[in-house]
Amino acid sequence: MRLPDYGGGSIVELMGSIIRSRGGRSPHADLALLPANALASANTVLYLVIDGLGAAQLARHLEQGQGRRFFAAHPYRTITTVFPATTAAAVTTFDTGASPAEHGILSWYLHLPDQGSIATVLRTTTRAGMPLFPEGFDLRSYYAVPSYVQSVTDHRGLLSWGEIPNVPFGRVGTLWDDRRSYLDLDGLVTTAARFSLEPGRRVAYVYWPRYDGLCHELGCHAPEVDAHFDAIDLALAQLLEQTRATNTTLVVLADHGLVDAPRERCIDLADVPGLLDCLATAPAGDQRQMSLFIRPSKLARFADVFAASLAHAAIAVDGADLLAAGAFGPGAAHPELARRVGDRVLLAKDGWSMIYTPRGLAPFVMPGAHGGMSAAEIEIPLFVVDAQKS
Repeated sequence: MRLPDYGGGSIVELMGSIIRSRGGRSPHADLALLPANALASANTVLYLVIDGLGAAQLARHLEQGQGRRFFAAHPYRTITTVFPATTAAAVTTFDTGASPAEHGILSWYLHLPDQGSIATVLRTTTRAGMPLFPEGFDLRSYYAVPSYVQSVTDHRGLLSWGEIPNVPFGRVGTLWDDRRSYLDLDGLVTTAARFSLEPGRRVAYVYWPRYDGLCHELGCHAPEVDAHFDAIDLALAQLLEQTRATNTTLVVLADHGLVDAPRERCIDLADVPGLLDCLATAPAGDQRQMSLFIRPSKLARFADVFAASLAHAAIAVDGADLLAAGAFGPGAAHPELARRVGDRVLLAKDGWSMIYTPRGLAPFVMPGAHGGMSAAEIEIPLFVVDAQKS
């Protein structure tokens, strides 16, 4: 198990560097490998997040001779994401500069105890897909997510795929100066290059989700994943070429890595004998980490259930121990943080994953998974490329 390096080596500190380089304020230290002053002279900083492209996946592609246009043509260093190593937690950090401890958005399926619900938080729906809140509900006030990106004095842009810039949850964190969308990699290149060419100092968070999506759907080693990696490689090379005449620094990284988790080694917690009898609410989390909220009178029974049916596939950690260890990062804890972390958090062992299927829904298993604490999920690559010098 690998904790993030919040001592100067995680995306929390990277965001501290970016924010200060753009005239903003953050309580977090600079990234040791990229202090704010190394970015300050750039007119434009684009931090481009390729969802799911962890350091282990990148190394595999490079060993196969892939990525010759961008990835193999530029040096990179390895840093860490946040815990949980999942999109919901990491992209909220990229959006705001806040750690998961501060923003409280911990997983794709998030326990909201005051609402009595497990939420598909980024989609603002319940676990079963129904609207989570009534129309007009004040999401920004409810989630109370702090944003240090909001303090940036340079022009701020959110450049993202499809409807992401305009989904309701997109208004919870940073209120970006402009939001632009695209549907494919060509659109990403055109949109990001145009943003860089516009006047004034500026910064943009650029997001691409499809690498992660293909790994989820097909597994990390699928030929389609390899082909898409090469398409991303070409797009990044084109973006550098189109911004060469500008004073732009391109920061390329991931939000987390993934691991293969075969369907036959995925445990549906709904089917574990005796487990639901021990719980006060449904499990929350992601395929490689699950928060369990246990009835106090059932703690001994849970220990027996875990030993009989789960110990071969996961370890069980006290949520309080994760909080005490600082696993969710530095900063003042969000008021709901402790209530959203399970009494026991299941961390999947190598090759294993977990789901929870509510009654009435069909099981949904993704052969590529993340959210846990393995090195492959926690460690991500970091490229920093000056377009003028590339």
